[in-house]
Amino acid sequence: MIGLWSIFLVSAMVIILAGTKLSDYGDIIADKTGLGQALVGGILVAGATSLPELVTSSTAAIIGSPDISIGNVFGSNTFNLTILALVDLIHGPGPFMLRVHSKHILSALLGVLLASVATLFILANHLAGLNIEVLSIGLGSIVILIGYLVGTRLNFRYEKKNKENLKDDDLVDSNISLKKAIIGFSIAAFFIIIAGISLSYSGDKIATLSGLDKTFMGTILVAAATSLPEVVAAIAAIRINAYDMAVGNVFGSNIFNMMIIFTTDLVYRQGSVLADVSLSHSITALMGLVLSGISVIGLFYRSEKTFLTIGWDSIAILITYLFGTYLLFRLGINF
Repeated sequence: MIGLWSIFLVSAMVIILAGTKLSDYGDIIADKTGLGQALVGGILVAGATSLPELVTSSTAAIIGSPDISIGNVFGSNTFNLTILALVDLIHGPGPFMLRVHSKHILSALLGVLLASVATLFILANHLAGLNIEVLSIGLGSIVILIGYLVGTRLNFRYEKKNKENLKDDDLVDSNISLKKAIIGFSIAAFFIIIAGISLSYSGDKIATLSGLDKTFMGTILVAAATSLPEVVAAIAAIRINAYDMAVGNVFGSNIFNMMIIFTTDLVYRQGSVLADVSLSHSITALMGLVLSGISVIGLFYRSEKTFLTIGWDSIAILITYLFGTYLLFRLGINF
């Protein structure tokens, strides 16, 4: 068991280091290719930092652990939203949401929509016995993929109409060439793939041998490990006062994570992945919806009131996440 935990922790550390480099090189590629700030936080960096979730969830589906796979997706989304509270703690006095643009509401609501679709199909499969498949891929996964593609296009078009004033040169190291950035990006991606596979196998074995519920293991431990690149990327963005990039990365990662459900359904050969997971995942999904709702309210209302220099929306996010984690732990014991 000690050996498995060592593999798990080393894999998590590799994901942190490689995920950080992936984010850095992703910024440079966006700048050098002319993609610009519109794609940096919400699409390119979000996709880059979500690569651990993609590899880990896909690997878990291949080895027949759908609960770890889907738990990683929903758990990463809830963990990502707590990053907003984390940056509120370190960015300085005053509510963090006052420093970011309200345009992120679109991305947040798109994530809510995709998560709601996934939750609906989980409940439909368990409570109504409704399981529609197309070539062994669940209808829910197909709807999520379509929603992701349409939503990403809408988000990109909206970003083009509302360009940020922040210059890309302030966000990247212009001394690094595009070729070097692409090579660095590829190497970091390779290490993340290897570490993600190792993380899935070790996490599954730990859950089996220790008696931990796989839903809890995937939602809390694996999800937290694969979300660490988002934490590092957000902190790095805050240090250069790129507040909108930090928030765009969080909401963009959550949107990308929902698309991972379709990917896992492709490699999961035992039917629809949403039909085979535990009903308790709906609790994690609903917890993510609540956290997203709190974030949207914070972005829209933009209150100046604080508690010990921290916005009340951040306090609400932390309390909700801790309560949800405790609830999942109790459910894991009972099951």
